[in-house]
Amino acid sequence: MIRGRSGGRAAGSQGRASGANAHESATGPVTAPSGRWLFLGHDGRLTAYGAASDGLARWTEHTTGTGRWHGPEVLEVPGWTGHVTMAQSQEGYVHFAARVADSSGAGQPRIVVATQFQTGRGLTPWHSLGVPRAADGESGDAVVHGPLTVVNPTLGSIHVLMSLRHGGILRRSRNRDGNWGGWKAVTDRPYPGEPGAAMTEGGPLEILAPGPGGADRWVGTSKGRFEFADRIGTPVVPGTVTACETGPKRATYFWRYPGDGSLVAWRQQSHPAQDGGVLMPLGGAGGRGMPAVTRAVVGGYDCTVLAQLGLEGGVEVTAYVTENEGYGMWWAPLGGPDAQSAQVVVDGTGRLVVAVLDKESALHLTRQDTAQEGLAFGSWNRVA
Repeated sequence: MIRGRSGGRAAGSQGRASGANAHESATGPVTAPSGRWLFLGHDGRLTAYGAASDGLARWTEHTTGTGRWHGPEVLEVPGWTGHVTMAQSQEGYVHFAARVADSSGAGQPRIVVATQFQTGRGLTPWHSLGVPRAADGESGDAVVHGPLTVVNPTLGSIHVLMSLRHGGILRRSRNRDGNWGGWKAVTDRPYPGEPGAAMTEGGPLEILAPGPGGADRWVGTSKGRFEFADRIGTPVVPGTVTACETGPKRATYFWRYPGDGSLVAWRQQSHPAQDGGVLMPLGGAGGRGMPAVTRAVVGGYDCTVLAQLGLEGGVEVTAYVTENEGYGMWWAPLGGPDAQSAQVVVDGTGRLVVAVLDKESALHLTRQDTAQEGLAFGSWNRVA
């Protein structure tokens, strides 16, 4: 059973995170990045990120699990446009890819990357990956979506994906030694929808690209090439595709169905003799935006936990035994503020945390109440 309590109190800001490229606080609106923006560091502390007017806004948990935070502070980025995605390696490093304006004020945006190695510390200098362009492609091809950041969970290599209007989907990768290759084509087939991606431990990089009437899955093969793997003939609400590793070298993708805004899940069949994949309804009709997903042990079971912004503006949560969608599930309201985006993660004490950025740029969190039976959550706390 999933339960939550509405209402809230301020979570105190304590301490001072270091970083030479930071100033004290965000002065303008802070928007939620696409995809994940809440991470558990190697030291057990949480960090949340947003897109401020001139760089990354960052909130840092002061002490594991106490609800005391510092932030938001802003990590300035020259030429910042507000487009940023991030992903985390097994070591706890958070890798960022952002779109920045051309310094001359003309031309196409450049892609820059940086890394935060330690919780609350400064980022590495931003490294330019240049302007994404397909080999032999037209100069000035417009960016449709991206960057999208993916980290190899086994090797720690980084992949940055871009979708161009005419040149299709491009990839640029950094190997374990820190060397970046050039922009290479995943496919020259253009896709209007925002792609999603997954890379399981020991598995290849996969990309789910929404197009008219459905989505295509592309899977990496040898020597950096990609092959077409699946055509999924179900329409996708733009900007809602996300993924989670749910089995050995196997990812489950989630997105919204446009008819009623409900969520569906899809994954490739686990048996090698079976072709194609399985599409499963998850309910949650009337929800909006990209869902948040994580895996956690709940009641002794390996569960997949989803959080979404519900029809009434608050947060809704569901949990089910991983890869057992067919047994059914129900969505429980947790209340909370009217929000831009929701996240769910396991904190340094092993409790689930649901976080949102509200429409006034404030961070709010609710933590799992392990003293209660089932999956219960405490009051919402606003980070002051």
